[in-house]
Amino acid sequence: MEKIIPSILAALIPFIATYLSKLNKASVHKNLMEDAQKKIDFLDKYFQVSSKFLPETEIESLKLQLSAEMQEVKNQVSSLDKQENLTDYQRLTIVQKVFLTFSPASVMGWLWAVLFYITLVFTVFLFWGFSLDEASNFSTETFMQSIQDGTSIFVFGFLLIILLLLRWLAIKEFRRKSS
Repeated sequence: MEKIIPSILAALIPFIATYLSKLNKASVHKNLMEDAQKKIDFLDKYFQVSSKFLPETEIESLKLQLSAEMQEVKNQVSSLDKQENLTDYQRLTIVQKVFLTFSPASVMGWLWAVLFYITLVFTVFLFWGFSLDEASNFSTETFMQSIQDGTSIFVFGFLLIILLLLRWLAIKEFRRKSS
């Protein structure tokens, strides 16, 4: 019983992380919209009060200043709308796409990402293993002999294909779930 609860919690971590990231996006959008509305209300009230006390010539310059500030608020809201129109996949950087450093959106996405990293670590250790000589020292001569052997090139090629396939499956699953 002692091991069941931590196991269940560990299995729920991907779902909790996905849920919290969506909450964060919604709160950022809500806060920006509230700030924009407050700024617009302030500018409107400021203009109304100022127009009662200022002469006509100064009111025109005030209109230009407030118009510029309103345009700034509009640009902030528009940039947020543009970012919301992007899919989650379009928001990923090249590094995130290449090395799968984003948070997968489903259980299958997590599975493909974990298998990708397991295969990547295995490939790196295999690469290092081909560089070891009989005395367990790293040697370029031993590595070159291993590379000249056709089997090692085939193994590296096969592992590279597996890595690319797992990466493709993880990204495909992320696109499917995040659309």
